[in-house]
Amino acid sequence: MSPDLLESKSIGALLGTFTGDALGMPVEGYTYEMIVSAYGQVTELLPARLGLGTYTDDTQLMIGVAESLIECGVFKGEHMANRFVANFDSQRGYGRGAVEVIYRLSQGVPWRSAGAKLFGGGSFGNGGAMRIAPVGVMYFSDTDSLLDTAEKTAKITHTHPLGWGGAVLQALAIGLSASSEPATPLDTDSFLNELVSCIQPEWEAYQHKLEHVRELLSQPFDEDEVIERLGNDISTQGSVPTAIYCFLHQPDSFEDAVLTAVNLGGDTDTIGAMTGALSGARLGYEAIPPEWRDQLENGQSGRDYVMELGKQLAEHASKILTGLRN
Repeated sequence: MSPDLLESKSIGALLGTFTGDALGMPVEGYTYEMIVSAYGQVTELLPARLGLGTYTDDTQLMIGVAESLIECGVFKGEHMANRFVANFDSQRGYGRGAVEVIYRLSQGVPWRSAGAKLFGGGSFGNGGAMRIAPVGVMYFSDTDSLLDTAEKTAKITHTHPLGWGGAVLQALAIGLSASSEPATPLDTDSFLNELVSCIQPEWEAYQHKLEHVRELLSQPFDEDEVIERLGNDISTQGSVPTAIYCFLHQPDSFEDAVLTAVNLGGDTDTIGAMTGALSGARLGYEAIPPEWRDQLENGQSGRDYVMELGKQLAEHASKILTGLRN
């Protein structure tokens, strides 16, 4: 893979997260029917609570993951947890569980245990998966390190097997997307087989969901059936397979993949963000419609900053790839 393509894919995964997040935020919590009633279909960035093109906690936490991996060169749990604390902005729409974990971290609770007692057994929400794009890109050529780093990254906040397992699945999907050749048709069966092969017994429920994805890809698109069989909620098991489906349904169009995700309703910002990460990792940031890119917020830690993180992350990914070849 050429350095330019790797850089484009790295930026694409991070900026894709941002774009999908910004597209989905204004209709977060809407049902599919409510979106149809209000807009017919979401096709562009809409006014949002923090302004047009702004992001939520999904992107803010993704930024923290990228910052830590770039600065440390490898996963350092305490460092990454401290980035989450330092970046925390309550206006970005953090969930109750994430707020509690970040508070515990700020009070000195070790990163390995801060999320363990949440909800009586750890969270299986999608907060670990929505931020995982930097891990998938950085370790796309080293599957063992990708799986290990994704698990540790997710467990800072999500210790339930379905929570961290779904994040691992999303990270691997991003890694596979990053390693794919954009000009070559994507073999969706092989892609799904690779994902199934990594599933561990603690989170084997995802195997059934991925079989649903495979079946749905062989049929005409039906919003109701996708929502019924895969979900569109805040749980990891009800959103990661959905994002993977939306990407594989439209693997050669960032716009179509992300709009498919957002228009399903439900947890639109997160499913949009995860779909955007997958599509951006395959197609590169140039595939993101310029009119969307240009409208993304660009203040402190905005669009240009995220693109710079993508460039730096690509340098780390290149070093890992080179090291494996030598």
